[in-house]
Amino acid sequence: MKTNNTSTFTHEQQQVIQHNIATHAKVVAVAGAGKTTTLIARIEFLLQQGVPIQKIGVFMFNKSAQEEFLQRLTCYLNERSYHQTPHVMTFHSFGLKLCRRMEQANLLSSADLITDDFSLVRLIREGMQQLVKKGKKVSLMDEKEWLEDALMFIDHVKAAAEDAHLVYKKSSFNSDRDFFPDLYNAIEGIRKRRNQRFFSDLTLDPLAAIEQDDLAEPILIQGLVPDYDYLLIDEFQDINPCQYRLLKALYKHSKWMIVGDVQQCIYEWRGANPHIMSTEFDEDFHQSDTTNNNVSSYALSQSFRFGHQVGLMASNTIDRNNAENLVIGTGNTTAFSFAKSEKAGQALLTELKQWVTQGERLDDVAVLVRLYSDMVPVQLALMHKNIPYHLHGDSPLLENRQIRMLLAYLAVMAEGFDNPQRFHSKQDIDYLLTVPSLSLSMNERRQFSQRCMTSPHLIPQLIEELSDQQEGWKGKKLQQRSDWLRSLALYRNDPAGGLQHTIEKLGIYRYFESTSSKDIQAKEKIATCDAFIAYVRGVGGTADDILDQLLALAKSPSEEDHNHGVHLMTIHKSKGLEFGKVIMTGLQEGRFPYYEKEVDLAQIEAERRLFYVGITRAKKRLVFLHQPTKSENKLLLEGRLSNKRVTTAGLSRFVFESCPFIAQQVIEAEVKIEQHQEFENIKMDNPKATQRYLESVSFKSAKKLKINVQEVRTLQVGDRVRHEKFGSGVVLNLDQKGNKMIIIDFDLEGVKTFNPKHTRLLKEMAT
Repeated sequence: MKTNNTSTFTHEQQQVIQHNIATHAKVVAVAGAGKTTTLIARIEFLLQQGVPIQKIGVFMFNKSAQEEFLQRLTCYLNERSYHQTPHVMTFHSFGLKLCRRMEQANLLSSADLITDDFSLVRLIREGMQQLVKKGKKVSLMDEKEWLEDALMFIDHVKAAAEDAHLVYKKSSFNSDRDFFPDLYNAIEGIRKRRNQRFFSDLTLDPLAAIEQDDLAEPILIQGLVPDYDYLLIDEFQDINPCQYRLLKALYKHSKWMIVGDVQQCIYEWRGANPHIMSTEFDEDFHQSDTTNNNVSSYALSQSFRFGHQVGLMASNTIDRNNAENLVIGTGNTTAFSFAKSEKAGQALLTELKQWVTQGERLDDVAVLVRLYSDMVPVQLALMHKNIPYHLHGDSPLLENRQIRMLLAYLAVMAEGFDNPQRFHSKQDIDYLLTVPSLSLSMNERRQFSQRCMTSPHLIPQLIEELSDQQEGWKGKKLQQRSDWLRSLALYRNDPAGGLQHTIEKLGIYRYFESTSSKDIQAKEKIATCDAFIAYVRGVGGTADDILDQLLALAKSPSEEDHNHGVHLMTIHKSKGLEFGKVIMTGLQEGRFPYYEKEVDLAQIEAERRLFYVGITRAKKRLVFLHQPTKSENKLLLEGRLSNKRVTTAGLSRFVFESCPFIAQQVIEAEVKIEQHQEFENIKMDNPKATQRYLESVSFKSAKKLKINVQEVRTLQVGDRVRHEKFGSGVVLNLDQKGNKMIIIDFDLEGVKTFNPKHTRLLKEMAT
């Protein structure tokens, strides 16, 4: 039998693999740290210590990760003459088996598992009908405007395993969604009466029964769940309270090894709770009076995916989140650059051409965005050049609702009322009637829409007739809509102007703002429209030309080419993936990080984690599809943060925080030192993370280089800062001698004195 050869593992990995089997462990593993290989070796170590294979349970967060891990584990153990493997499962598969066994033991009501999404939508509609019948005041807006929010809310309640009203109070939904808790309770009532379960109920229903009737011990005694002595849980930063409470109830006696990275927790919006890994786990499992229940903490800080460039950028970034760990790049050299053109589309095409010229593949390139609207010019550029691409997790460009709406108005300019073939789809006529809404009930709108689709040439007349039936401003608005649709053909030779004037005349952006539950949703719709109109203006030609071109591009083989194309996705979708070349766009302050009028520290930290995930997907090359201005470039070269309030056109604060040019200077200085050449001192605002990095890497001249990393600028008197507890304030005085204390006058808490070495202060942008 082959044994575990620990010499092939780093010292950090060996510590995790050989962790004391009598205690719990928390492993912080950075992106690309080889955690799968380490976990497999840990399982072998447990087997070598005499742990029966059926006593080990491994939890993964999705089916693809579970299948990949199981395949690698099976091959590894087979090579070493182990003919069985531990249970490797997702939370859903574990919950499904638990539900079935609890049903058989009469501990849980029998229910059918519903796996299609539309059934839940149907259930939501039934719940809404119940609320209306009971007299609940519900704003009867277009279902398309609130349905996605309702689905998200339902998932969040079930992930939190809390009362729906309490979850709503903690949420950031607008007040017009205040019917969500009652809707949730109505849906749950229908679901339970029909004996149905959705995927999220596979952990919620057993947990509710266990906590209500104290069933954990009976379940274990009856063998309704495997009696695991050891749990290994991957991606633990993404666990939600419901999943955590269920495992705690059943396996508090087991020894846990949790693996993850709080800085990669990017799914809070769907219920993940990073505090479970950062604090709760230690509090729940660390009992100082019982040695065997202590929690040992380990770090897998070395990434084999990328080199020092990305490692330094990532470490500088998460240092702003008070992360204790570094991200050490040990892979091949990873190059970094900004765009070579001011126009995003042209810059993208240049980058792709250069990549292919070097003998690389298009399917090893990913374009990552924070917001979908930033993908609009990217898709249009690729479509124009017939470059194949695969859009992950979003609708293709010409299926986007805002784009379809604009296409409908283009069709009207191209005299689509007389020639309905001009419409991309006859269903697009509905967008002329619903954005903004005609203020009809759902049944009235459906009937009216059907009449319009049957007789498109009569649409202005039908709307005019409808206006005669309305009083006051509603009738006036409908008359304006009718008149405007009749006049749109005048813009046939100026389609961009026609679209812009349509948006202004009909108040479409105001409609987006009034019907979106969150500010970000309205801004995304507006940005998508703006990006498309900019494309129409840039291409030129008549409305007919634009339509013909877009419809031809939509039929080309470039879109959705899964085998050979560039990957397009949001950063959320990129989690767990890696690519030879990563191109990030949309790096503008106010869009990434996205924030509303008030800058919330927790929100900025969450956005910063997303940026960290994005840059750590790159193996060979990382590109920011932006060109810094002259002043921004100067700040980047000096490793300084912007001290001015930047607009949405300004470069994201995260780019400055990552210090890409400083990372390049450090790497270049190392080469010069090895070659006994002179190099200039490296200066930056906050050298702490860079200094720690240099102390940890294998640079031969790390010590010599470290002393040349100097702090060029700290806080100054008059700077505005934010403290996590005391809020915003202004620096009154800086003691440059002795203890170097800092005195701050907070807006709400008054004057306080701090030692800056032990205080985390976030410099605010000046207004």
